[in-house]
Amino acid sequence: MSERIFDAMEFAQKAHRGQYRKCSPVPFIVHPMWIMQRLIREGCSEDVVIAGLLHDVVEDTPYTLQDIQKLFGNRVAELVLSVSEPDKSLSWQERKDHTMAYFDKCNDTDSLYILAADKLHNVLSMKTDYERLGDALWLRYNAPKERQKWYYTSIADILIKHSKSKDDIFRIYHDVTYGFFQSLHI
Repeated sequence: MSERIFDAMEFAQKAHRGQYRKCSPVPFIVHPMWIMQRLIREGCSEDVVIAGLLHDVVEDTPYTLQDIQKLFGNRVAELVLSVSEPDKSLSWQERKDHTMAYFDKCNDTDSLYILAADKLHNVLSMKTDYERLGDALWLRYNAPKERQKWYYTSIADILIKHSKSKDDIFRIYHDVTYGFFQSLHI
């Protein structure tokens, strides 16, 4: 790994210090670190790996896109922007509709890899939490389980169009997501 990736790891740890995954004892930093690992396994470029590490910084911390641009360059900032929700004051539905509209037309494979890794980890975490919490899991979210299913399977439908093999991240995300929600009989 390069010094830039180590710098991004340190920056992400500092930015997310004290944060936890949704109503969980798991420190939030586990999420971007998982994404980093997955993007490295997918053979993504250094900029994509760094953007994956920093993908939630602008949404969930006091740091800005300009901070990321200054420290890690234009491409990383551009990628972080592409996977960030534009306005957290909008309703859950409006924010998800925006994500769908953007990625449905997106041809930037790098952004799609970050999206796939992010959502794959989210679904895997949901699956683990559902095994522990059952239907109480859905109380942790801003939308009911039927809307969560709509969102995550819609992303799967967008990503599967970019799949080039049976074991790439787009297909894995698609299969894991549909498998999880089908197991719930939603």
